[in-house]
Amino acid sequence: MKITSFERTVLRVPFMPGILPTTEYGEFAPPDHGGESYLKAYPESIERRCQDLLRLHTDEGVTGIGMGNPYYGAQDDTPPDWSGRDPLDFEPRSLVGGGWSMALLDLMGKALDQPMYRLFGGKMQPSIPVDYWIARQTPEDTALAARRAVEQGFHGLKMKCRWEDGDVVDRVLAALEVAPDLRIVIDPNRRFHTVENTLEIARALEGKDVVIEDPIPRDDFTLYKRLKEETSLPIAPHLASPREAIDVVHLGAADAFNIGPSDWMFVHMARIAEDAGLPVWTASNVDLGLFDVYRLHAALAAPNCTFGSDICGNFVHEHSLLTKPLVVDGVAAAPEGPGLGVELDEEAVAKYTVAAD
Repeated sequence: MKITSFERTVLRVPFMPGILPTTEYGEFAPPDHGGESYLKAYPESIERRCQDLLRLHTDEGVTGIGMGNPYYGAQDDTPPDWSGRDPLDFEPRSLVGGGWSMALLDLMGKALDQPMYRLFGGKMQPSIPVDYWIARQTPEDTALAARRAVEQGFHGLKMKCRWEDGDVVDRVLAALEVAPDLRIVIDPNRRFHTVENTLEIARALEGKDVVIEDPIPRDDFTLYKRLKEETSLPIAPHLASPREAIDVVHLGAADAFNIGPSDWMFVHMARIAEDAGLPVWTASNVDLGLFDVYRLHAALAAPNCTFGSDICGNFVHEHSLLTKPLVVDGVAAAPEGPGLGVELDEEAVAKYTVAAD
């Protein structure tokens, strides 16, 4: 089998109603918001992001599919110099970050007739729990989202929030009033700012099934250790590197952690947590469905990926781009086909295409 050509399709898929906040919240809000500035990572509405669907074609008619990371505006993409290469000539661990590397890993799995999770180390569990996801919202809208989450079979709800909104506790209580069995993950993206602010919120929620993710800046993990010691609510930083994972484990500064990187780095960091007896979950950029599948394969290779993961893009967008649902009743089951093990809905791809080359 030899790689013969490269195909790129630029996609943009709108969000489902009730996921993004009203305009005054900014950051994740719709494009016409007139309020505060967006987060640095979101210089404009999240609805304006694009993602590239990438295809590697071969002389045997087998196609590898992949997806790049979300981006704003236009993005040049020069395909790698792989023409004429056999997919099995590559070392899997050298293929990182998604994009063309994801497409090549998919092609390798198809050439070997094996699911991608086998490349990541094997299926250590049959499925991964997934949480429902919403951005910053009012308590009333949060309650509506919690009701939707339960109706769709989810067992956890992750909500973006921040100290300045002044309603974090009210939002949690509103969600639990209509969905008392949900686990709630509150994620301020470090915008509780201080230990004192975080503990004030934690004390108001003691006894509830609530996880506090990434409450304060991660430049001093001794402060996370203090949080862990002073509240019974699980403290879970969102970590971006193995060095951070090692530091957190060494200090005993977390009850769990959310792992930002995908693929091999996820597996590596999850193993560090496993050695310390800590559960993890996989993060998300609120990607389109195909990137969720990629994260799922790596998560399946980690036996301690047991907290509700953020594999949410497939259901918070108008379409997953897949022929079958990825998450059913709050669970993402292992795809058993070769490679990524899923099929694209080509009609949906055509509908949401912005550009193609």
